[in-house]
Amino acid sequence: MVSLPRLLRRTQLNEMKAVVFALLLTTLTTLNAAEAGSAQNVGNIRIAKFKGDRTAAVSMTLDDGLRNQDDFAVPLLNKYGIKATFYVIPGLTPETNEEAAKKKPGDHGGMSWLRLKELAAQGHEIANHTWTHIPLTKTEDGQRVDLEPAKMDFQIGKAYEAIKERIGIAPFTFATPGNASSDAVRAAGHQYHPVIRERCERFGAWPPTSRDFTAAQANATLDRYLKKGEAIVWMMHAVTEGYNAFSGPDVLEDHLKYLRSKDDVLWIDTFARLSRYAMERDVAKLTVSTSADRVEFTLACPLDPGVFHDPLTIVIPANHATEVHARYKQGGEQLPIEVHSDKILVQAAPSDQAIEVTWHSTAK
Repeated sequence: MVSLPRLLRRTQLNEMKAVVFALLLTTLTTLNAAEAGSAQNVGNIRIAKFKGDRTAAVSMTLDDGLRNQDDFAVPLLNKYGIKATFYVIPGLTPETNEEAAKKKPGDHGGMSWLRLKELAAQGHEIANHTWTHIPLTKTEDGQRVDLEPAKMDFQIGKAYEAIKERIGIAPFTFATPGNASSDAVRAAGHQYHPVIRERCERFGAWPPTSRDFTAAQANATLDRYLKKGEAIVWMMHAVTEGYNAFSGPDVLEDHLKYLRSKDDVLWIDTFARLSRYAMERDVAKLTVSTSADRVEFTLACPLDPGVFHDPLTIVIPANHATEVHARYKQGGEQLPIEVHSDKILVQAAPSDQAIEVTWHSTAK
């Protein structure tokens, strides 16, 4: 059994407590945490709660690697430019597309390793859903009963290693069969993954044999998260045949279209990217100095930069800014920026390098 994720191995001892604390957070608590505290908001300059200073965030997650996800969901996700997270079952995943085609559309493991690697190359996340999808924990006679430790570690660890080897990217997130969890399951999952999906919304009706789930219901749920300024993680299974299927692909398409209509306030991305951003955000330290039409800051983060290197959005209040430049002082590398009527957004990966932002203001 791996004692700690590899991402901790290069972390210095004096940083270890902060890193371990970050990794053991339940994911949606992290995703929906309040914006960076007042100590990080010097002069109202702050780290945005969500990328692009969006109001809320959403991740589409699809469980079990079903062929009808590939037949219907993948084309729609790609049509609308949405990157999703696919929780796959390596022990049931076939080698070739020909083998996958022999399975029923709603059977577990209906996408081949070849196809999963193609999805990863498209920007989707391929993540761990255990080796063979057996329950890791369940309730018997009113008592919580966990799978014995060696078998639990086999289910999680063997799947982790298989995805890492076959996809070429170590899975960052993990989802349990049935989304069931316990303290023992969390501890076992965190041996391999920084993040475990726990709190999520079902994209489908309950009971799962019902097919009356509608896009209007999904849109209304999203609106509640937008109103609260929180992240929503959808959990989806079958599209047309299989567990928790809905009436047809149009339900998914109508919701994806609705998501895209909210681009100005909604960040849409994989569960891994949402989670990494939140984890970096919550431990990063923003140090700022300001003068007229100029800001200099550093964005330090104790997490392993080999794993945690996603840019954070720095929000700089500035009215009607023009001629905006954001660059590392050392080397002069330019950084991505967005200029709005009342603010400048700078996308900066955590580092110890100073970043300088300058602009002219036409505000009177």
